[in-house]
Amino acid sequence: MHSAAFFVALLSIAPPAEGEAPAPELVTREATGDDYAEAIERVRKAQRISNENPEAGAQRLRDAIALLQAFGPKLARDPEGQEVRSLAQLMLARALLASNEAEGARAVMDEAIRTSRGDPLPTSELGPGLDALYRERRGVLAKLGRGSIAVDCSSRCSVYINERPTQRRTDGLVLGRYRVWVESDDGSQPALQTTVDLSEATPDAALRFGATEVSTDVEAPQQVKRIAPRWLEISTLVVGVAAVGVGAALWAIDGRCPGGADPLDTAACPQVYITQAAGITTLALGGAVALTGSVMLAVDEVRVGRQRGRQVGLTWTLRF
Repeated sequence: MHSAAFFVALLSIAPPAEGEAPAPELVTREATGDDYAEAIERVRKAQRISNENPEAGAQRLRDAIALLQAFGPKLARDPEGQEVRSLAQLMLARALLASNEAEGARAVMDEAIRTSRGDPLPTSELGPGLDALYRERRGVLAKLGRGSIAVDCSSRCSVYINERPTQRRTDGLVLGRYRVWVESDDGSQPALQTTVDLSEATPDAALRFGATEVSTDVEAPQQVKRIAPRWLEISTLVVGVAAVGVGAALWAIDGRCPGGADPLDTAACPQVYITQAAGITTLALGGAVALTGSVMLAVDEVRVGRQRGRQVGLTWTLRF
């Protein structure tokens, strides 16, 4: 007889979109040991089906993996369960490859690499195609850089990332999405389950797990201070460009007759413009002013743009 919690977890599974990795935000309440054992058996059964029929087995593997990961701390403390989950992820990637779903296979392999956190995966045992995919994705993810997740607990707590035990601060994480589960060791606080997206714009995340509140946020960068007001930077650029135009015009009319006559005809043109020095000086000063304005504007726009990108990337999800 299954407990109600098991059915809550089972009914919470929603089929992921085409090409996505197993659902990362499945939440369940306390479950019995029998429920967890049955979740493990569902994964094993899906593996057997996948061996016989990759196309039919892929969706079963997705659902079974998502269900198993709903037992976050229990899975985190079970080395055998960890091995079962890793193998299931690899078999799902292989099944998607066999079904010509290359993008889906890459997404699942990326998830397996992030979850393994540097531990080797037995991809060579599942065929050369899967091993080649593993090597390709490992190289791609390595080039993206690394990030970290830090959890600030007001009392003793246990932290799990992608259903694996970890320290309160974990460095060297491959960029991407992570499931984070935090539990109070004395049971004084409800458990926190959230997802964190580490990206090139926001590679480091900080979570707070407090006595009076449970919150999670990605550390936001400090507000960028501009070198000068934007209007002043634009005005400086405009004035500099105008001065360049004046300087160029002065230089261009040097030695010419004001009336347009031949400057060599002294009768028709008793005087000529002598503006070369003024033109060169104005051109140089205008160029310097324009350059100063453009550099200040460009630097500030890039800095503010990056700040805005980081702020847009600050996303978090909190569920119980």
